[in-house]
Amino acid sequence: MDVSRMFILGFATALVFLWIFLANKYENTYATLVNSIDPEQYKYPELFCIGLAIMKFLKIDSKSKRSRKRIKEIAEVQGKRYAEYYFYVINAAKWTYGFTVLVLMTLLGAMGNEPMAVLLGIVLAFLVMWYVEELLNDKLEGRRDELLADMPQMLSKMTLLVNSGMVVREAWKKTADGGDRELYKEMRLTVAEVQNGITEIDAYRNFAERCSIKQIRRFTSTMIQNMQKGNAEISYFLKELSDEMWEEKKHLVKRKGEAANSKLMIPTTMIFIGILIMIMVPAFLNL
Repeated sequence: MDVSRMFILGFATALVFLWIFLANKYENTYATLVNSIDPEQYKYPELFCIGLAIMKFLKIDSKSKRSRKRIKEIAEVQGKRYAEYYFYVINAAKWTYGFTVLVLMTLLGAMGNEPMAVLLGIVLAFLVMWYVEELLNDKLEGRRDELLADMPQMLSKMTLLVNSGMVVREAWKKTADGGDRELYKEMRLTVAEVQNGITEIDAYRNFAERCSIKQIRRFTSTMIQNMQKGNAEISYFLKELSDEMWEEKKHLVKRKGEAANSKLMIPTTMIFIGILIMIMVPAFLNL
């Protein structure tokens, strides 16, 4: 037990000194980035210099293929302009929180002479890091679901306006002004781009890139093709796609309901196990 305790104490001491070293050495190096982080969005941003230093040692940057893919996903939520910035902020948060949890759990294990605390600290550190990444994934999934849910109504309105004789550009603008959710905001941004001199085709391509779901890519791709051919079949295309999207929305609602039921199984199972323990432990103690 003495050898075990000495090992834990040595490991804990090394981690604490490393934590302090990173915090002191890189505080000024990353001060500009750290000071720009919103403390309401990320807790204890003043410690993020630790995570940024770990990223430096592990050579985690925005240049790798995996990082570029992640930045593209972040751009959907935070915008293309700030995507790389949030890539570093999210990773800094992830590594800072994870490493700090590991240090604290190792210290507790050293003080209580409990080796399992170190193992628990490693597990908790990975869970914290996973949770930070999952927060972005939840926002991304929520945004994509919202875009998909609003598409049928948007397409129905555009179909009605085009069939009534309105040109596509005006129908797009009229539809964009009809809501405040993400899809309509992105459509208004497309209108603003056209007004600022970007070609209509390029503006639609930018719209597809920002939304980044296959249904919108298909929609904009066919819109561009019809524009290049003279809009001859645009109303037929809009009507056909609108009908398809209404059917897809029904399936989306059904999948969401099934997913909600599955998620409820986890807390229900945990409660059931807790009740079993409360019943069985006293019964075994009385034997």
